[in-house]
Amino acid sequence: MKTEKSESLPEFLASKIKAVILDGDGVVFTSQVFFGTHGEVLKERSFIDGQGISLIRAAGIKVVLVTAEKSKFADVFVEKMNGLDSVKNGKWQPMEVITGVIGKDKVVAVEKWIEKHHLSWDECAYMGDDLGDYAVMEKVAFRACPNGAEKLIKEFSHFVAERDGGKGAIRDLCDFLLKAKGVDSLSLEFR
Repeated sequence: MKTEKSESLPEFLASKIKAVILDGDGVVFTSQVFFGTHGEVLKERSFIDGQGISLIRAAGIKVVLVTAEKSKFADVFVEKMNGLDSVKNGKWQPMEVITGVIGKDKVVAVEKWIEKHHLSWDECAYMGDDLGDYAVMEKVAFRACPNGAEKLIKEFSHFVAERDGGKGAIRDLCDFLLKAKGVDSLSLEFR
């Protein structure tokens, strides 16, 4: 007798996602910051993560970066992601950025973004790595984190990426979402 593999709760929740909310440091960027005599000078991110973001946008999933940081690193990253031809010609929606919010303030900012896009918390995934992300993670339908996230966040998440933040964790999440939705990555436009 042939039995079908049942869908796990994380796969079921992921299949309903229409928007992905990403934290900055420890998710989009590694948790390391390089300092010079004038302050922060360099943050590291992965092109693999950028490709993952492109793939989910090609599948119609909205993306926003929400960070406590007030530096220009997040703005520059989102500007680069929105410089792709698929955004310029209107095929993909632009990625958005919200800076300078943490904890309960992050919840308020994300809620305004959700309302602006006529979404609900039940249609959103969030990837975070530390306590400042917990309040938003309590609200979304699908909670995710990088492998290097704090223990409490890992235990609270539906999905723990194989890779660390800024080193492929977002791509792991994007691949999982696409698979849960039955979308073949090879069928999507890359840029």
